[in-house]
Amino acid sequence: MSKIARKILMACSNYWSSPFQVGSHHLARGFVKAGWKVAFVSDPISPLHVFNGISVELRERWATYRAGGNLDLDDCLWAYVPAALLTPHNKFLLKSEWVHRNWFKLTWPNVVNKIVKEQFGEVDLLYIDSVTQLFWLNNVKYKKSVLRIPDKNTGFVKFTPAMVKMERELARTANMVIYTAQNLENYVRDMKPREMLYIPNGVDFTHFSMGSRSMPPEYEDIPKPIAVYVGAMDVWFDYRLVNRVAEKLPGVSFVLIGPDKYARTRLESLPNIYLLGHRNYAQIPSYLHNANVGIIPFNVKGYPDLVHSVHPLKLYEYMACGLPVVSVEWDELIRLKTPALLCRNEEQFIKGIQEALQRGKQSEFIDYAKEMDWECRVNHLIERVGL
Repeated sequence: MSKIARKILMACSNYWSSPFQVGSHHLARGFVKAGWKVAFVSDPISPLHVFNGISVELRERWATYRAGGNLDLDDCLWAYVPAALLTPHNKFLLKSEWVHRNWFKLTWPNVVNKIVKEQFGEVDLLYIDSVTQLFWLNNVKYKKSVLRIPDKNTGFVKFTPAMVKMERELARTANMVIYTAQNLENYVRDMKPREMLYIPNGVDFTHFSMGSRSMPPEYEDIPKPIAVYVGAMDVWFDYRLVNRVAEKLPGVSFVLIGPDKYARTRLESLPNIYLLGHRNYAQIPSYLHNANVGIIPFNVKGYPDLVHSVHPLKLYEYMACGLPVVSVEWDELIRLKTPALLCRNEEQFIKGIQEALQRGKQSEFIDYAKEMDWECRVNHLIERVGL
């Protein structure tokens, strides 16, 4: 007689196929590997989103909504993007607490009924990383609930006063709050959670270490060596640092991969800076394996609260591909005692890249990343929540 699979409802900010494959995506994969059935429900879209332009991301989210959800991972994961008349946003009426708490009542089809229909109305674990999906606590049955805090959310402009209030409410109500950086400990403790647990980010080691090594077509026309960055480029990305370093290292090509709305206006038109836009998660290993150094240029001075609370996935992803890593220095990286070269200023960053290029790829980096696989994180979480 086969064992009945346990179920988890994951209420997350990002949609499943997002180019930003963050911690919750990897945890979802880990739960599937552990034999669970997963429902991955993202924050909603609304008709108002079109006023910001029809982006690739919006098209993908709309396609998932129109399809009624998509199956993935051998049909063990069901991903869905709800659509609502109004959705939470830090603008005018949309930042009201009523919208933040009640947008789910304005969905079509009703998102709660949709979840019940997909047989996730009763789950073993309710997992939330989006505070505007607090409503699930009162609309599904669950044995245990977890709130995951991956960043110091109050450092984001989009994080409204209503979200601050709801985050604290969630933290006090959930059975456990998990956080990803040690710098977040006091932030979480101040919310008075029932229980809190440090679970740092990790890496899908096999995906990166064994990923494609084929040369990306764009690289054919980009001079070597290549310093690569993969990920978000928001206001906390240090554009000035990249501009200065690229100017002083004209023999190094700086390849930046990810949505580049800000980058296109804040980076200088230097011949050795290449913006490739976002790439699918499956494609990323080939861009890393064919680069020479991975960089992490965050603006620590401009956004200290935010950056000091970051536990960077890309550090492990770079190293799983054998890449030496050059990063600005912040609290979490110092604590990790990583083999990355940490830099406090522009001059050190330049020297770091030069040194990394001399060192080249090393098994030391791969061995370091191997110890940080997401599967260990998931097993630890399941054990601690008692399921």
